[in-house]
This record gives sequence, C-alpha cells and structure tokens, in this order.
Amino acid sequence: MIRIVWHTVRARKGSLVGTFVALALGVALLAAMALTLVSSVGGGEGRPTWYGDADVVVAGGGTVSVTTGSGDDRETASLRTAGTRGLPGGLPERLAGLDAALVVDFAAYAVSPGAPGATAHPWSAAALHPYEWVAGGPPRDPADVVLTAPTDHRPGTEVTVVSGRGVERFVVSGVLRTDAPAALYITDAVARDLADGRVAAVALTLPGAGPSAEPSVGPDAEPGAGAARSVASLAGAARAAVGDAALEDGSVQVLTGNDRRRAEPDPDAERRTEAVALLAATTGLAGFVSIFVVSGTFAYAVTARRREFGLLRAAGATPRQVFRIVLGEALLVGVLASLAGGALGAAIAPDFAARLARTGFVPSDFTARFVFWPVAAAFGTGLGVALLGAWVAARRAGRVRPVEALREAAVDRRPMTTARAVAGLVALGCCVPLVAVLMANPSADAVALIMITALFLIVACAMFAPLVVPPLVSLLCAPLSGSSGAVGLLAGHGARAAVLRTAATAAPILVTVGIAGSTLTGLGTLQAATQNAARERITAEALAVPVTGRGLPDAAVAARRAVGGVSAAVPVTESRVYVRDGDEPEGWTGRYASGADLTTVLDVPLVAGSLADLAGTDTVAVPAGRWELGETAELWLGDSTPARLRVVAVLGRQLDLAETVLLPWRLRAGHAVPVADVVYLRLAPGASLEQVRAAAAAQAATVADTGSYLSAAGEQEARVGRQASVAMLGLSLVYTGIAIANTLVMATRDRAREFATLRLAGATRRQVLAVVGVEAVLVTCVGVLLAVAVTAVTALGARHGLADVAPSVPLAVPWAPLAAIVLACLVTAVLASVLPAALLLRRRPAELAGVRE
Repeated sequence: MIRIVWHTVRARKGSLVGTFVALALGVALLAAMALTLVSSVGGGEGRPTWYGDADVVVAGGGTVSVTTGSGDDRETASLRTAGTRGLPGGLPERLAGLDAALVVDFAAYAVSPGAPGATAHPWSAAALHPYEWVAGGPPRDPADVVLTAPTDHRPGTEVTVVSGRGVERFVVSGVLRTDAPAALYITDAVARDLADGRVAAVALTLPGAGPSAEPSVGPDAEPGAGAARSVASLAGAARAAVGDAALEDGSVQVLTGNDRRRAEPDPDAERRTEAVALLAATTGLAGFVSIFVVSGTFAYAVTARRREFGLLRAAGATPRQVFRIVLGEALLVGVLASLAGGALGAAIAPDFAARLARTGFVPSDFTARFVFWPVAAAFGTGLGVALLGAWVAARRAGRVRPVEALREAAVDRRPMTTARAVAGLVALGCCVPLVAVLMANPSADAVALIMITALFLIVACAMFAPLVVPPLVSLLCAPLSGSSGAVGLLAGHGARAAVLRTAATAAPILVTVGIAGSTLTGLGTLQAATQNAARERITAEALAVPVTGRGLPDAAVAARRAVGGVSAAVPVTESRVYVRDGDEPEGWTGRYASGADLTTVLDVPLVAGSLADLAGTDTVAVPAGRWELGETAELWLGDSTPARLRVVAVLGRQLDLAETVLLPWRLRAGHAVPVADVVYLRLAPGASLEQVRAAAAAQAATVADTGSYLSAAGEQEARVGRQASVAMLGLSLVYTGIAIANTLVMATRDRAREFATLRLAGATRRQVLAVVGVEAVLVTCVGVLLAVAVTAVTALGARHGLADVAPSVPLAVPWAPLAAIVLACLVTAVLASVLPAALLLRRRPAELAGVRE
C-alpha cells in the first residue's frame, strides 16, 4: 500500500502542489501569529532595567489581587497596576540606618516636547542603571535637566517642561543614552518638589556591589553563595524596617532579583495589554482562516479525483484501499507541508512583529522570539486538518460505485451530502446563542460576538453553497444571454453543472470578502456610535487640550478660568481603576472631575442620584448594573490603593460610559497624574473663541471648538482603527488571496479534457479562454454575494446590539477598502483561471485530450 501511495503521489505531483501550498502557507500563518502572541504575553518581565544596579528595592504596592477559596483550594488572581503607591512617610529614614548605600527615588510627571519620557527623576537615580553620555553633563542648577536620547535637543538648549506645578523653562545640561525607560533627570531637590515629597522607591546597594558583579538572586542571576546571603540579609533587614502590617496589606513591597522590575516605570504596560488582546483576536482569526482553507482545499482535491477512484474501484480496489490511499497521500503531503509551513512561520514572525511595532500597537522594542510549542501546535493543527479534510472526502469517494464515480466525474448529480448539511446546520445553530446573548446584553463587548457569528455564517454559507450556486449563477447569467451568446451560455452551464467545483473555488472569495466586510463594518459602526454618543453628550462650546503629549497642569486650568469670556473651565483627568470581576481584577476607566461643575459642560445620563454629590474623597458615580445608589463600591485606584466609595450617582447605560466610573476631583491627589487630559470650556454670551486661543498658547495648550475637536478626534480614531484592522486582517487576507489563486489554478488544471472537448467541437482558443474568464467572474460574484449576505447580517446585528446604548448608530460601511478587496479578488480569480488555461491550450486538441489526470 505504501508503494501505491508513493506512485500516486509521483503521478499527481503537479496537482498535489496546490494542496501542499495551501497547507504550508496555512501552517505558516498560524505559526507566525502564535509566535507573535506568545512573545507578547509576559512582556515587561525579565531583568530590571531601571533598578538594575540596586540589590534591594523597597517600593509602594503595584498590584491588585482577588483571592477566592480557602485551604488547598485557595487561589489568587493578581494584576499589575498602571502606577505604584508612594512609600509611607518616615520609611526612607528608617531604611537609611541599614548597612547599604541608599538612593531615594522620586517619580514626578513631567514632559518636554521633543524629548522621550513622561517622568522626572532625581539625578541620583541615574546611578541605579548603566548609561553613557551623548553630550554634556549632569544637572547642577535647579533649572538644569538631562534628557534621554534620542532627542534633537543639545546642551545649552532651553526647553519647555510641563509638570504638575505648571509650564517652566529648563536648560539642557546633558543628553544620555540608556536601556532604562526614558525619563527626564533633574536635581534631587527639584525632583522632590515636583513629586510633592512622594517617594516612589528606595534603592539599597550593598557596599562594594556594582554593575560588574550582579549580587542579586533570581532565575537569571548567578551570584556567589555569600553574595546571595548578603542580599537576603539586606532584604530581611528592609522587611523588618517596613513592618509586617505594610507587607501583608500590599502597601509596600521589598523586591530582589528580577522582582525588582515590578517597581520600575513601565510606560508600555497598557499598550502591551492591548497588543495581547489584538494578537489573540488575530491568532484566532488566522486559525479559522487556515483551517477553513486547508480543509476545503484537501476535500476538493479528493473530490476532483472521482474518475481516478472509479477506475481503481473498477480494477478491483476495495473502498478501504481507496480510503487508505487517500489518507496516505494526505499524511505524506501533510507532514512535508506542515514542516515547511512551521519553518516559514518562524521566519516571518519577527518581520511581522517589527511591522506591528512600527504601527504603534506594540512597544517599539517588541519582537517575536522562537518558541517551540506554538510551532509544534501549528504543525499538529495543519496536519490534523489536512487528514480530517481528506478523511471526510475519502469516505464518500470509497463508497461510490465505480460506474457512478465515472458518470459523476463531469457532472455533480448529488453535490449536497448529508455531512455538508449537518455541518451547515451546526454552524447556523452556533449563531443562535450568540445572537441571543447579544440581544439580552447589548454593549460594546457584546458586539465582539458579531465577529464570531460572522465566522459561523461563513462556514454555513460554504456548506450550503451547492444549494445556492445554481440559482445564483442563473441570476448572474441572465444579462449574459444576449450579449455574450455561446460564451455566457457555456460558462453558466459549466458553473452550474460542476457545482462542487464552483462552490470550492468561491469559498476562498467568500472568506476573504466576508471576514473583511464583517470586521471592517462592525468596527466602523462601533466607532461611529461611540463618537456620536460623545458628540451628543458634550454641551461645552470649546475644549482645551495639551499641545503635545498629555497633561494640562492646574495652573493652566486656572489661567483658562481667568480669561475673559470663559464662564466655566472644568478639567477632567483620566486614569485606570480596577474592580473585581468574578474571581479576578479587571481594568476600568476612571475620570476625576468635580461633579457640580461637570453638569455645566456635559449632559451625563443618570438613572439615579446626582452628580452634584460627587465631591470630597469618598464618593463615586458608577455605571448601571453593578452597584445601587447608596451602596459602597470597593475598587482600586490606578496606583493600587484600595478605595471604599459611596455611590452618589448611577450612570445610564451608554456606550462610552460602560466600564467607567466618575471620581471626585479631590481624590486625584497622590493617586493619579497631577494634570488634566482635557478642560471643557463654557463661553460667556458674545465671547470670542480667538481671545481664549491666544491666552492658551502661553500654557502649552490649544483651544478648539467642540465640533472641530470631535471631528479631528474621530478621524484619529478612524486612522487607529484602520491600522488595527490592517494588523488584524493583513496576513490572513494575504493568505486567502493566495488561496483564491491556488484553488482556481488547481481547478483549471483538472479541466484539460473539458477544454479539449470544446476545441474538438469547434471552439477557438480565444473562445475557450473567454469561457474560462467569464466563469471566473461568475465564481467571484457568487463568493462576493454570499459574503455580502454575511456582512449584512453582522452589520444589522451590530446596529441592533448598540441601539440601546448609543443615541444613534449609523452603519459605517468602508466602501473604498471593500471595493478594493473585491477588485483584487476578481483580478486574482481571472488571472489564476485564464493563465493556466492559456498554457494548457497551447497544446493541440488531440494532445490535450490525452493529458493524464
């Protein structure tokens, strides 16, 4: 049997190239996505970079945890927060008594246009990590600042620094290069003042230790036993100085080894979390696409060989022998193609990661590293799908009687099998609970179910395609009956007669246009609904926003209020907060604002309470469905500080208010950056916006009318959305595009005898090519029409899902990108059909009729 399999593989090596290509590229796509995802998970871990030369770091708490169960069933889920708490007063003094060099590190918000970093640290903290000078030297004057490369500023240049105490001018004393996070370095006294005395961490270093000998303990460190014991002793002494109470409640942490990284600034943490979510969705989509294409390609390759199987059966082969031959071929091709695909996926993963880094969705230093198990999983998935696709088709091929197989080789008399019908019904059945969940819980998160629904609908359409292909082809051929005559008639008849071939070649077009249409339309509709909700909520005539970076200091807000013609200036600072979601913490959005003032610039829908009561430091406004008015909401602030806040207002169910809490302005101090993200401005009657704009320039801010600002913000969000779509769909669409060409090339190669019959019947070479081209157009139209049906269902579902949580939900169909994708599919289909046909038709008709299948 092995010898027979080897001979069939050699005899059909030309047609097996198509299945090899489909599987190899499918495994490559899946491996590349999996490697990129695995590389993103756990990012930010490893050796410390800021506190690399310290032995022990004492820092404020920076994690939130939810513990469930008890005893042996006790489990704790933890999440690292965006910031860390400040150390208790007096602790640096107690730590100063230990036998170790001590550096008190302050971390204050500060940005300077043209310089990386958003934090100012004391110059003494520069000794905690390696660096080298690019130019200049350390800060000596209170007005000096050292910048991190790359920057165009040079020593002696005067720069603007925006911090919590306002907009100030500093002089660059030096520029350094380091692997630590970018920051601004100033004198220790100025750093203490900017941080308002809040100590971020205290770094302790053993006498004589330094960067040349890493005396830390941890999985990546290899210190001597004595050094390890010394670090352990120093850490124990630090814990004793901190006290058991602070250690147990998590307000202070004593860190050694690689754990020191938990105290370091991580400006890319939120972007890394978003990247993991994006790559998880991308990997899932890549898995679906590769499985869909590979299984369909192998099934079609087996189905197209019914004449060969009929001859084998007529020569005495049993159904079991036919079945084993097909599986043997699939196993041989599957192993070779999966190995090639795994190697290709590992090779392209770093380039894909670099492209993601250039788009800004992942940190600039992000890269994909090789990990064995994702590649092995992609190999196993590809091989398993290939065998499954061949197994299903081989079972049917082995059961068909020889004469029946020969008769059905050209005309599909029973294309809709029981297995296809069951698979299609299962796919449709999976859509029902998803739609039910969407209708019961309309929200932005539930809209994500629409994308999953689209995948099931694509499978259902592919399974039921043999039923809908004949009427669709007849409908499409109606305009061709008079204009193209025999060409249109033959093309339509061929598409209807070989319905399995038409369905198989239309499937990659269906998945390409269906995924692109449903994804782009769904995301666009969600963005449009969110923008409309924000647009209708803002009643302020203008907004003040920072010129560059983030943050308007309180001095700038006070300056806005003092400008003539401004009747109200309401600042809002956005920060992360964390709430318990079942057995684990979850990140939400927190907005600090004065409730009484907020009502003058925003029309916030409420179902209970009043925003006027949002004051002090112990109140909160929450979205509906989680807490009731008057209850106590337990959450963690952005620096991991636990807070018990009284609910004074319950927000209505709105798209842009889901998973959002409003916090009193006074609670911001010490827990969030001391600057505002935006200031809402109400103008006095007859006031001029130009007057307000002129005054804003001196405070590193710009003022825009609400309509212009929202339009610009909407365009920015749309641009980010397009980039996210490209990142998520890019490789998958490239693969499906190749699959379109690959499937049509396979189908055209198997039509040599059909072309010979047409030539012998009197058709010219040009006429045969015209028939092939028209049929390719028909196949493309069938796939596109099925994809339009999928897109329409998902778009209407998205609109329905958002109708109750947004004032208006316009359908945002990206016509231009979708038209480009459809055109690309059409051109690919025509070229992949006509070019192989033209090569075949170079032979004489009699020679063509004798081509071995």
